Amino acid sequence: MSLSRYLLEFVNDNPGKSVGAIAGFLLGILILAFGVLKTFVVILFVILGIIIGKMADDRISIIDEIRRIFRR
Repeated sequence: MSLSRYLLEFVNDNPGKSVGAIAGFLLGILILAFGVLKTFVVILFVILGIIIGKMADDRISIIDEIRRIFRR
């Protein structure tokens, strides 16, 4: 069995472990390359980008959401 076939089979059988391993690897590289504080800022921007992208996909107005947050 070739290595690539083994890896594809492992990823298909264990998607959570695979994503977790890749995320941990990338986080480790970011921390080593930039430091903890800069990595934290990068992660915050990624999360903000995901939220804005989801709102665009769901066709939700960002202004309406901000107004809804401050009405509470």
